[in-house]
Amino acid sequence: MTTRYDPKVTPWKIQEKEFPRDGNGLERLEFLLGYAILAPSSHNTQPWQFRVGEDKIQIWADKRRWLTIADADQRELHLSLGCALENLLVAAEHFGYGHQVTYFPEPDLEDQAGLVTFQPGTESSPVRPPALFDAIPARRTNHQLYEESRPIPDPDRQRLQNLCMEEGLYLHLTDDVVIKRKVDELIAEGDARQFADPAWREELGYWIGQGVFGTPWLMSKMGQLAVTYLNMSQKTARKDSELLLSAPLLGVISAKKDDRPTQVKAGQLFERVSLMATALGIQIHPMSQILEFPDLKAEVAALIPEPDVIPQHTFRLGYAEPEKNPTPRRPLAEVLV
Repeated sequence: MTTRYDPKVTPWKIQEKEFPRDGNGLERLEFLLGYAILAPSSHNTQPWQFRVGEDKIQIWADKRRWLTIADADQRELHLSLGCALENLLVAAEHFGYGHQVTYFPEPDLEDQAGLVTFQPGTESSPVRPPALFDAIPARRTNHQLYEESRPIPDPDRQRLQNLCMEEGLYLHLTDDVVIKRKVDELIAEGDARQFADPAWREELGYWIGQGVFGTPWLMSKMGQLAVTYLNMSQKTARKDSELLLSAPLLGVISAKKDDRPTQVKAGQLFERVSLMATALGIQIHPMSQILEFPDLKAEVAALIPEPDVIPQHTFRLGYAEPEKNPTPRRPLAEVLV
């Protein structure tokens, strides 16, 4: 009897012991993708596709799942691809595969974001310790209020900071109240602009209606109607303010460049931070609406100590009750091309 696929349960129950060690190269690499698809993505759109060979995996952007209004420049789409890529590399190293990543290997194929070539028999790299692999099925985006009075210990902050290894990328973690309040003002402005745009509300409503956040069918449809036809900017701004100011740490990933490979690499860094935070019992929540408007993005850049950098992703970190329910994931067969 075939077990029914439950998108909120089945993919998250992947078992290390089921790795097909006696299988062929194709079977082993497809198994690794079971970890890649557990990565976070913008609005949980999961905008990725994969093509698997005996020793290679191509990563493609699925433009059908691109948020054309909220993410007009495709920054978040490529961050999402980077998160999936990082999960893939963490899993590969855990099962003894070395790897070489070529970003955008075919200039004429802009949707082919990466080509990963694997070599068995290689140890894990220091930037991907074993704790990251164990954290992949446990990682959740946590939308709750955090314990404002509970700081993240300096050793744990340093462990997160040490994950930034890519040249030209910067990870800034701050508990500066003045900076957090300035970012809070920018988030309120970003929320107001987004909800004032009917096309943005319709796009968000569509994805809510598709059940991407794991709510039951009726609640998803009610949420779609509410977001599409009601201006919820003030309510959302108040909630986002509470969420941000409750967090002991604000994180910003920035870069010297703003091209597609840099955005993918920024997604990889964010996923490493997310996995390490999970291993340390720290919750994490992206809050990047302020980067969807050029003038607000410039104001965020002015708050970063490193000069002449471009913000790629903002998020909050702290302590709260863990999110118990994972969000749905598409079956692996749907993302293989």
